Amino acid sequence: MKISNEQRLGLKGKGYITMRDPDYFSCRVVLPAGNITAAQAQKLSQVCQSYGKGYFTTTQRGNIQIPWLAYEHLETVTNELADVGLTVGGTGMRVRPAQACKGLTCGFSQYDAENVTMQINERFYEGQYNIKLPNKFRIQISACPNNCAKTQLACIGLIGKKRDLVVVSIGGLSGRDLMIGREITGLYTIPQALDIIERALRFYEQNGKQGERFAMLVNRLGFETVEQALVQ
Repeated sequence: MKISNEQRLGLKGKGYITMRDPDYFSCRVVLPAGNITAAQAQKLSQVCQSYGKGYFTTTQRGNIQIPWLAYEHLETVTNELADVGLTVGGTGMRVRPAQACKGLTCGFSQYDAENVTMQINERFYEGQYNIKLPNKFRIQISACPNNCAKTQLACIGLIGKKRDLVVVSIGGLSGRDLMIGREITGLYTIPQALDIIERALRFYEQNGKQGERFAMLVNRLGFETVEQALVQ
């Protein structure tokens, strides 16, 4: 079956990425806060055996990727994963699922990073900002100053500094064009930090150019200008 480039782009936005062999796709499975239940792991194994080549890989952002899926099986894979509460996605020019450290399972944790990740995903990835943005928008959170999630490489990041208080960094970018984010002034509660994320998304949606990453927007307009828009 011949698949158009437009169809491939649409599938990529839904979490199905064309492989080097264009007859096959990789399926990006979202694991909120990097967690997976035993039942979900069993279903992933069954899907890989039934429709792929019997294996899956982990991504750098704590999700799962199933390679070697034929186009005609994609809808079935989506439905079978949904039966155990797993969703396909986390790609495209939009908010990505938040990447987090291990939170309260670590003795250094200053706040519940897993719970905050769930809040971020529900509010921004699944919620009102489940829309097309100028480019991808990445949120990374670390529960202590050890910063295992490397928040300064994210569009916006939270770092636990004191019990239930965080600093917020903006303007980071990893990859080909590396940019290190800077911390905005102040310490914030989690609800305040989530409001800053929302203002950052609104600012990006309104001021970003097509294809422009958030870090490039911060660089173009100036850190102080963007900081002033986010801190109210």
